[in-house]
Amino acid sequence: MKKTNTILLLLIMSFTLMTLSCTNSDDDVIIDDFSSLDVELMARDFSGVVLVAQNDEILFNKAYGRKNSQENGFNDINTVFDMCSITKQLTAAGILKLEMQNELTVNDSLSKYFDAVPNDKEDITIHQLLTHSSGLLNGIGGDYDTITEEEFLEQVFNSALISPVGEQFNYSNVGYSLLGLIIEKVSEMDYESFLNSQIFQPSNMYHTGYVIPDWQEDEVANGYLNSVENNKPNEENWSDNGPYLNLKANGGILTRANDLLLWSQSIMNNTVLDEATTSKYLFPHFQPTNIYDSYGYGWGIENHDSENKLVLHGGASDLFSSDMWIYPNKGITIIVLSNEFDQSVYTIAREISNFLLAQ
Repeated sequence: MKKTNTILLLLIMSFTLMTLSCTNSDDDVIIDDFSSLDVELMARDFSGVVLVAQNDEILFNKAYGRKNSQENGFNDINTVFDMCSITKQLTAAGILKLEMQNELTVNDSLSKYFDAVPNDKEDITIHQLLTHSSGLLNGIGGDYDTITEEEFLEQVFNSALISPVGEQFNYSNVGYSLLGLIIEKVSEMDYESFLNSQIFQPSNMYHTGYVIPDWQEDEVANGYLNSVENNKPNEENWSDNGPYLNLKANGGILTRANDLLLWSQSIMNNTVLDEATTSKYLFPHFQPTNIYDSYGYGWGIENHDSENKLVLHGGASDLFSSDMWIYPNKGITIIVLSNEFDQSVYTIAREISNFLLAQ
């Protein structure tokens, strides 16, 4: 079974964005503070962690549901989840870190880093990979399929483009896996090792990664499908360095909510990327998209010229759901991580932001 269903994710995220401007109907549950949020999450049987912070103050941080079927196997605020496609913003930050170090430029083309790139793809740029405007297809196989770099590149380069290069937004996991390979070629380090040294450690994110963190047996949540317990993500078919290339660098990084808050703070404090690079990171580079108003580098961008500018990204697999919203001008961060796939996960951040922004 293919554990990441991007078509499903796009439909759900499109639904989520359509609800951003919707008002509550008479039948909707009205959530107007954190107490009513807590009651509603319990009523929904939500399984996961929700964290809300403004600047350095944590406003809400609670865990719900089961982590596994062990006697005391309940989620807590330190449970580790699959962040799914939120991984893409970390890959994008890794690319921009290398650009800061003058090791590459986002205007570089694929042919600079890979041999035998066919004519229709040789001029695809890093910028186009970052913004899903390369024309490359979404994926070439299951997330946990064993595939070598040679096999991956052969299949990607032999595939037909689904739109002309640079002209349309087409969400592409393949494009982000290529970015992961570029990080490895330029840095001469494994993808996760580079992120660990350049992003995670400077941000004090010691519980984020594929295999480098020393995961305790009961630290990582098992996924649930229709209330049935499945594997932990790192119990799937991974290589010694984490997922194979159908998932590597486009998804699957494991994390906990507190680490994602540290990452949000690093972004807003320019800890990893300098101010100019952060502005480039969170700039609306491409529009229109079929998910967000516009797309930056690994982030959806809404209300760019407003005090309520919003940068956000979600992720989903058959077993996990994730959502991360940042209002950089207000210092607000909303993080939702769940070890089940549930469409309602993608309404939580909106409901929270509705009452926070109204204050």
